[in-house]
Amino acid sequence: MILTFQLGHKRRDPLTPNFEFFGAAFTRAKDSIFLDILRLRYEVYCNECHFLSADDYPDGCESDAYDANAYHVAARNEAGQVVGTARLVFADQAGRLPFEEHCTTFADFVFPPRAACAEVSRLVVDKGYRRRPGDTMQGVSKAFLEKGRPEVIALNANDAEGKHRRRINPQILMGMFRQMYQHSRKNGTYYWFAAMEKGLARSLDRMGFHYTQVGPETDYYGPVAVYYADLRQLSHDLRQSSEFLSRWFEGEPITLWLTFKTWVHLKLFGHKKA
Repeated sequence: MILTFQLGHKRRDPLTPNFEFFGAAFTRAKDSIFLDILRLRYEVYCNECHFLSADDYPDGCESDAYDANAYHVAARNEAGQVVGTARLVFADQAGRLPFEEHCTTFADFVFPPRAACAEVSRLVVDKGYRRRPGDTMQGVSKAFLEKGRPEVIALNANDAEGKHRRRINPQILMGMFRQMYQHSRKNGTYYWFAAMEKGLARSLDRMGFHYTQVGPETDYYGPVAVYYADLRQLSHDLRQSSEFLSRWFEGEPITLWLTFKTWVHLKLFGHKKA
């Protein structure tokens, strides 16, 4: 139960108790953490989805020119394995973002100040955490896509190697977005873009990250469209819809009373305003 983590001897994060999340700038030295990140990307993009040719990465590490200008996030399970990763790519000196090489925005879309923009990309989760038919490569289950209720209560927080990983969706996705969100708010990034499928956009919306489609669908690693989010508006909307989630995303203190109230509300009413 969620209260177990608040009252237990070892207090855990109430929404992502099975993982730890961290972020850092890219290093050309490719230390062990970045090697794990790049290997996971290689496994998903080259070996599983065949978006990229494995022959182009003989060292088994998928990397590109955008990595050097990005904030990289990773999720590790309790065994220390990197099981999820994403990056936040900042606009280059010309103000361009990676999606602009392949996708377009609608003609009437007005771009915000480019210096305050970043693009979320290379968002993947280890295949061991998406073992059911219909799971996306970002670790979102078909059930979550259809029902839209995050599992706030982790069923087994002491599962170091993820044997109960089917029960913890979408902890990894939520934790990585929280890490990128807090980094953005602290460093003057207010606008996010992402080229993604409609299903992922729906999942993020149900988690409180409301993206708006601002471009037509195109074929870019599958059928995707450009989506956009204003983080200040997102913060306001999240505070209105769920004080618990808002405080969690912002890194603010969460009282035991708020935890209990949110748990009771979810038990009684499901995924509605809490």
